[in-house]
Amino acid sequence: MSQLQPPEEFPFPFPPYNIQTDFMRKLFSVLEEGQLGIFESPTGTGKSLSLICGALTWLKQHADHHKAELIRKIEESKSTQDDDGPDWFTAATKRIESKEEARRCQEQLQLLEKQEERICALRKGTKAVKNKKIQNLNNEFDELFRDLHHVQEDLRRELNAVNGEDTLPSEEQTLLLDEYNSDDDDDGEERREGEQEQDQGCLKIFYCSRTHSQLSQFVREIQKTVYGEEARVVSLASRQNLCVNEAVNKLSNISLMNDRCVELRKGKKGKTTKQTQDGTSVKKKRTTSGCPYYQHTAVEELADQVLLEVQDIEQLVGLGRKMNSCPYYATRAAIRDAQVVVLPYNTLLHRRTRESYGINLSGNVVVVDEAHNLLETISNIHSVFVSLRQLQGAHAQLSQYLQRYSSRLSPTNLLYLKQILFFMHAIIKMLGGGSKRVVASGASSVTPGSRMLLVYNFLAETFTDNLNLFKLVQYIEKSKIAHKLHSFSQHFEGSVKINKPSHKAPVTSPTSSTSSFLAKLSASKQTPAKQTQAKSKENVKPEMTKTKEQQQEEEGEEVVMGSPLMQVTELLRALQHPTADGRVLVTVGSQPRHSSIKYLLLNPASHFQDIVTQCRSVVVAGGTMQPISEFKNQLFLSAGGEESRVQYFSCGHVVPAKQLLPVTLPQGPTGQILDFTYHNRTDPKVLDELGRVLVNVCTVVPGGVVCFLPSYDYEDKLQAHFTSSGILTRLSAKKKVFWEPRKANQLDAVLSDYAKTIKLTASNTSGMSGSLLLSVVGGKMSEGINFSDELGRCVVMVGLPYPNTHSPELKEKMLYLNKNVSAGQDGKASGSVFYENLCFKAVNQSIGRAIRHKQDYASILLLDHRYSRPASIQALPGWISKHLRVTTKFPEAFGLLRKFFVEKRAEGTVS
Repeated sequence: MSQLQPPEEFPFPFPPYNIQTDFMRKLFSVLEEGQLGIFESPTGTGKSLSLICGALTWLKQHADHHKAELIRKIEESKSTQDDDGPDWFTAATKRIESKEEARRCQEQLQLLEKQEERICALRKGTKAVKNKKIQNLNNEFDELFRDLHHVQEDLRRELNAVNGEDTLPSEEQTLLLDEYNSDDDDDGEERREGEQEQDQGCLKIFYCSRTHSQLSQFVREIQKTVYGEEARVVSLASRQNLCVNEAVNKLSNISLMNDRCVELRKGKKGKTTKQTQDGTSVKKKRTTSGCPYYQHTAVEELADQVLLEVQDIEQLVGLGRKMNSCPYYATRAAIRDAQVVVLPYNTLLHRRTRESYGINLSGNVVVVDEAHNLLETISNIHSVFVSLRQLQGAHAQLSQYLQRYSSRLSPTNLLYLKQILFFMHAIIKMLGGGSKRVVASGASSVTPGSRMLLVYNFLAETFTDNLNLFKLVQYIEKSKIAHKLHSFSQHFEGSVKINKPSHKAPVTSPTSSTSSFLAKLSASKQTPAKQTQAKSKENVKPEMTKTKEQQQEEEGEEVVMGSPLMQVTELLRALQHPTADGRVLVTVGSQPRHSSIKYLLLNPASHFQDIVTQCRSVVVAGGTMQPISEFKNQLFLSAGGEESRVQYFSCGHVVPAKQLLPVTLPQGPTGQILDFTYHNRTDPKVLDELGRVLVNVCTVVPGGVVCFLPSYDYEDKLQAHFTSSGILTRLSAKKKVFWEPRKANQLDAVLSDYAKTIKLTASNTSGMSGSLLLSVVGGKMSEGINFSDELGRCVVMVGLPYPNTHSPELKEKMLYLNKNVSAGQDGKASGSVFYENLCFKAVNQSIGRAIRHKQDYASILLLDHRYSRPASIQALPGWISKHLRVTTKFPEAFGLLRKFFVEKRAEGTVS
């Protein structure tokens, strides 16, 4: 098949810059040739629009070209059948091959034409009535099936009663596990794979980014282009973002929301007892508790609407409420006919989540935006953390479930449940949570500390190396025991509250923390009067006897979960990964609440391999993608990609050089060396010098100044020192000072006040003018928030935010890279390179918060003598490093800063 060439012009919403045209042409070529692309485009250069217009232009031309090629091959096969040639055997073989090729082409063409006809009919509003009738019949059959199932349950209970067998209350029948046959393990997987192959649909572009707000912004950018009218775009999100059922989205935890949704979707029915005024009970009435928004016809109609108009997540939710249908399942149903699927990182990068959505990547295109931290994101998604409290909660729940229903479970179910209990108990024992390992104070007698173990060593130490983890996970998935356990816990205890230790006595065993749970199990067999009495006694708790430390422990450690067994299941899955790809971090704390197990993924490429090998093309894009070698070696090549397929594109900034002033500052006003290494940055002399620098900066810089600090702890120390030394008073006389809050729910208020103050004081010629915002590198304001125009006229970087070298996770990662990844061209070990990259990735993201468009301007101050090193300058983005002014004294840097803003004021760009 002949290759397409990039067009001379792309359908851009406005005349594109040259760098945008170059970006789109390179992207077009990468997609056409099936390559692996690394694209770097600074923030403010229209990266999203370039991705949209470049990718969708290729997609449209490729679809037209592919259809024309199918028609051409079918026509060629007809002429081949008439050409016998001199050699009848060769000619016959050629006719057979040509006929088979023509048959495949004809099938593909028919599928494409059928899809086009369906979409065309939807756009014209001529959807066949026949389909609606079939859907209505499907709904009726589903309802009849559920009714039949409940009738069978009623008959079975009545038969048991007639035979004198012990029966459970009707509401407990659904908690029992069904018969399990491990010989049927692979049937569902094979059927699911067959369905995926059949429902492939048209070629798709899967676009993913880090947050839902970024995805919504991308969809709104599509709406601005010519493709906003014709492209079929589907936005995927979690139930937390798309659910319109108040009974589900009012829940505060995503696990609880998922469990509740599944329960409602099954359309479970229950019985309500109607009572007269005197309190006597009358006949029970059957009620339906299914989700009113999950109706097959309504979901299909909403899915069709999703395909007809490009809509972001908020618009999808509004449409779902209007049509009384579920956006979550409608968007999933619309994937097959979509051309562009917009989805968050977790959905694409996690294979099981991807498969649960029915996403088939084979032959399709993946675009990963904001990919600067892609390797770390993959590692975090596939790393698993389980606390001792979660293990104890899961163990206690499963123990009581087994105790109550053991006589009603099959031998196979009993075998697997006991294996799960054994696994959890072994880890609890390792963490010091066993009955013989807890002293009177509540602290573990096991020596506190952290250990990094290979997977097989971890399994050997816990004596669980003889368990078949694969079959254990398969049992948990097929039996739905985690969901059953959650419903069981809700039935007897309400919400599941983990990590809430008893303060009346020390924990002595995995099950001792569930005494109230046992009491409720016993109470379920009592009369209503006794139940009420027991409940009233239980509610009498001496709250005033709790110490301050106990209250802090509860506030900090209590976690509401759908089922703690789900987290244990994720750990079991992680332990099945190749031994070389990960480690197990065992942490035994001085208190049980500080003990935990964590599976640490060291080789993220192992979970990116499916994407690289199955997709036609993969593109990773971001504002700062340096160092490129990290993406090339640790991601694409390690995931099985060929080096010849990897392509790199980088463009400069659209902002002219005169509108940017990056400056290194090694000394303060008094000549004090600015050394913000970990051991020196809390020195009072360094803190005082930092205060003097900020006071001078706030004097000459108009509008907003954003200062990034190494950590939240350093922010607290700096705030305390500035307050006690009077520096905060001096700063407040120049600009109103704001500090980044630790709590996310306070962030919007701080940003709003910061921007409002800048706007209100913009005209002040004397006194306070503008705002100073002290933020944290890697915090909530260092990524995803734009400080454009007067919101960020100066960005100040305080020190180099290197991660903690004593972290056992960082140490293990560096050792792994030193062993498995070749050293750099300068001979530097891969682990050391990784350590440097972590620091400068954070720096580059922070300083990129300013300069957001072509007319914007700002200064960037790098406060630390280490920024003047050649290696540090090389690690900065090219559009900054080539304009960087390396100074040696404060007067020189301050003079450059003053001159920069005087010139801007003379040009009329400063109000």
